[in-house]
Amino acid sequence: MPSVEFLPNQYGGLKRAELPEGGDLIDVCDAVFAPVPFSCRSASCATCQIEVVEGMELLEPPNNEERYLLSILSGPKNLRLACQARVRPGAGVVRLKPVGT
Repeated sequence: MPSVEFLPNQYGGLKRAELPEGGDLIDVCDAVFAPVPFSCRSASCATCQIEVVEGMELLEPPNNEERYLLSILSGPKNLRLACQARVRPGAGVVRLKPVGT
């Protein structure tokens, strides 16, 4: 079963969640009060940028909206949008760090 960890930052300590079936990362953020800012929740503002420190293979590839916004941001390859990222079912850990923290 995948687990998701949000690394500690100035807004809070380590947050962790288990996802037996995978699922939308935005739902995980809400469930554990992750320190990831959300504004639009629809891949149009980029406030929820996250750095995938470990476990990128456990995330579904970006959808068209996320891919488009990521191309505009032209950030590192491990950058994703928490409002769009989806965790795949399977064993492993996804470690995330909100960008700018």
